[in-house]
Amino acid sequence: MARNGRLTACAASCGATLATASLCLLASKTPTPLAVLIGTAAFAAAALPIGFLLGLQYDRLKEASIQDSLTGLYNRRFIETNFKKLAAKANRKRKKMTVMMLDVNDFKEVNDRLGHSQGDQALALIAGALKACATYGEIIGRWGGDEFIIICPYADDKGIDRIVKLIHEQLFSISLRTGLRLSISVGHASFPEHGMEIGQLLQAADKRMYAEKYVRKAQLTEPAALQA
Repeated sequence: MARNGRLTACAASCGATLATASLCLLASKTPTPLAVLIGTAAFAAAALPIGFLLGLQYDRLKEASIQDSLTGLYNRRFIETNFKKLAAKANRKRKKMTVMMLDVNDFKEVNDRLGHSQGDQALALIAGALKACATYGEIIGRWGGDEFIIICPYADDKGIDRIVKLIHEQLFSISLRTGLRLSISVGHASFPEHGMEIGQLLQAADKRMYAEKYVRKAQLTEPAALQA
């Protein structure tokens, strides 16, 4: 959890405490160090806990506004808001980025067969696997439903192949451990080659992702067709 609110609130409380001590000195005709110290300590004892609690509440509200409640990943709103900043920075430094769209394969069957509670657990497990694979500054979010998005600060084939391989390995391991048979289809697009805006990049990534889904389904159905 971010601590900006707590730090700011505590700093403000300390400032108010010092201001109170100064006012005590100015208001008193015969100020004594002990009286000022006692008054300042009493004010600090009340102000600091209140400031900390208010700051904590602010941090929690801010975190809730940018995170998906089920998976703990960044939510769609955060991704859309911050992509413009990332794109401007990348454009200024003439850097490339990659936007990856990930869709859980046959997720409807998980919900239908095991129930929505188990489906939610599966999404949380996938989110954990994605976070474990983000070792090079990738930003991971839940786009909606069973779709996830990853923004990579690189666009080379080697880097993309590396993270895709890691994700598949993580999900294979989870599938063996839980019996849920989790897998994903992935599509990606490069900034600025395939677009300057997130909508353009997602459209290009979607096309690749659904092409991968089509190939996967064809591979699964081909043995059955040959046996018929």
